[in-house]
Amino acid sequence: MHMGVPISELLQEATEFALSGKNDNAVEIFEKVVSIDPENANAWYCLGVLLSESGNFTEAIHSFENSDKYYPNHGPTLVNLAILLEDENPDKASELAKSALIFYPDDERLKEIYSIKEPANNTDKLFVNSIPLPDDEFDLNGSHSERNPSQNDKISDAQDLTSRGEHSSAVSIWKSLLEDSPNSSEVWRGLGEALLSAGFPDRAEQCRIKADILSDKENEYIKHDNIEEIDSTEALIQAAQDLETIDHDIPERGDLEESLGWYNMGINLMSEGKNDEAISSFEKAIGGSPAEEHDFKVKAHNGRGNALYNSGRFPESIVAYHTAISIDPNSVSGRTLFNMGSSYAALEMFDDAVKCFSQALERGLDKDEVELCEKHISRCRMLSREQAKRQSRISR
Repeated sequence: MHMGVPISELLQEATEFALSGKNDNAVEIFEKVVSIDPENANAWYCLGVLLSESGNFTEAIHSFENSDKYYPNHGPTLVNLAILLEDENPDKASELAKSALIFYPDDERLKEIYSIKEPANNTDKLFVNSIPLPDDEFDLNGSHSERNPSQNDKISDAQDLTSRGEHSSAVSIWKSLLEDSPNSSEVWRGLGEALLSAGFPDRAEQCRIKADILSDKENEYIKHDNIEEIDSTEALIQAAQDLETIDHDIPERGDLEESLGWYNMGINLMSEGKNDEAISSFEKAIGGSPAEEHDFKVKAHNGRGNALYNSGRFPESIVAYHTAISIDPNSVSGRTLFNMGSSYAALEMFDDAVKCFSQALERGLDKDEVELCEKHISRCRMLSREQAKRQSRISR
């Protein structure tokens, strides 16, 4: 029935079945996809969601583990695995929750699953020196003072649905919030995160850009009349409702030359040790870049990740590096993976660090960088063993 049909069309057909409630049909097609392309992480992920919804938890775990194998450290995959393994394998679930908290630092369910406590006095185990991370770091949503209780409840419900893998329901809630508050950067950002979790990174990027426009009121090259034009784009709201293809682009807010200027400024500021200013410059470069400039966005997100790392903001740097990888997994460099590994190591997430360093060795590092990477792998493995021993003593 599907012989000769491109995988992209099969994925679209399966998604349409899933959104219309025909899960059995969707599962059949996703299984067909992974039989043709066993390394298709997106198909494995969607299969895991559907199997979980139908109560086939063992098969769902297998699917999510395959998704994680071929696309490591994907936040929603880590969340789903942590929840599914909470009773079956608490130790593994705890480690997965720890990794997932990088992407969802305020998720109470993940905090509950990650129940292993480290000794209070273990600063000597840090892989690299870092400055303390303030309690209010990594608040993507900004101030909550203007939200009314009903909106709070809806946002909480949407985030909970996403964490459970019920993406179409989560997107529907964000869509209703967007109709009520079209100028809310928080709602646009939430919608983008829901779409990313559902496996639609391009549409998520459009929403993130929109959120950046609304939150960056001081950006001189963004015109307010363009903001109004985007606010009235009903097709984007509809796309959020049914996850179908967006047929038109968000109006451009800058050009490549201007974005390059911000990018180069970020590089110069970072070399001068002005990391906070560099972060702002990289964000302007990302926000002003034309949508089709994927290679440039990868570089800008990597630059932002480096500046965040230099500032000791390791969780944010990991998300920045991961964003760069998600834009174009094939273009990820050894240095990006090395930097991501360093961020994981700084957070004492040594197993994740080893994964990144090991992959970096296969991505064109020079001789000195290879030697340094191998030393980091050796040290992280040693620290991971020591960490496991400490946790074992605590759990007794």
